[in-house]
Order: sequence, then C-alpha cells, then structure tokens
Amino acid sequence: MAQYALMAALNGSQDKTKKMVAIFKERRNLIVKLLNEIKGVHCHTPGGAFYVFPNVTAATQNLGLKDAEALRKYLLQNGVSVLADIHFGKRNPGETEQYIRLSYATSKQNIVEGLARMKKLIEGK
Repeated sequence: MAQYALMAALNGSQDKTKKMVAIFKERRNLIVKLLNEIKGVHCHTPGGAFYVFPNVTAATQNLGLKDAEALRKYLLQNGVSVLADIHFGKRNPGETEQYIRLSYATSKQNIVEGLARMKKLIEGK
C-alpha cells in the first residue's frame, strides 16, 4: 500500500507542491529582508528548510545582553518567540558569535508582526 502511495506522490500532479514551494520562498525572502533591516542583526538567505539562523551578536551587545539565550528570554518576555543557538548544540570553546533561529512556517502576517515587535525591542523604537 505504501508503495502505491509513493508512486502516486511521485508520478501525480506536482501543482500543489510547486505552489507551496513558491509560498515558502516568498516567506523566506520576507523574513530575511525584515531581519536585515534590524540594527545588529544579519541574516543570510538559506537554501532550504523553513527557518533562518541570523547572527545577533551586535544586537546582544547593543542591548547589554550576555548572549543569544539572554536575547531569547528578553524577546519571549515581550511576546516574540525564537530559539537561541545553544538549543541546537554546544558552542565551540571561544566562540563569540551569537545566533537565533526563527521559523517561517507561518503566515506572512505573523512574520511581519513578529519582526516588527522584534525590531522595536532590539532598537528601542
């Protein structure tokens, strides 16, 4: 039964898949653009997945925070949910760069609203 389902998935219409890929690319481009507009945040465009991993080193320093985990807690206390880099493995000894992870598996409206909040919290505007 599973093999028939796989055949149907591979040989059937790819229209819905193509539509979803286009939607995720649009969300990805939006989140990267908005992140790069926040002072102290730099984000490369990922080639795949449904999340971004921006560098927030300058943002943490500008806010007087110890690291990305402190930034995560600060953002969460103020209505923005992200994950710090330490939630994906230990840092290398001496590593000073700080990163957070954000998902774009949500609506464009949620991305815009969340990053507007994040920008306000980081820039104090």
